[in-house]
Amino acid sequence: MDPQRVIRLQKLYQNSNKELWLRGPRSKLLVYPFYALFTVSTCCSLYYTGRAVAGLKDE
Repeated sequence: MDPQRVIRLQKLYQNSNKELWLRGPRSKLLVYPFYALFTVSTCCSLYYTGRAVAGLKDE
């Protein structure tokens, strides 16, 4: 194990101006798919909720 790992990570996180959840080396691989899935699931839920409120049904 690298004895300087903590120091390297501390410099990485403290010297960056990005949001905390985007500072890590692999964070974009986790955050952007989450944003996409969250957006799609929210839009689908709102779409079908609107259809239910309006009384529209599939034929």
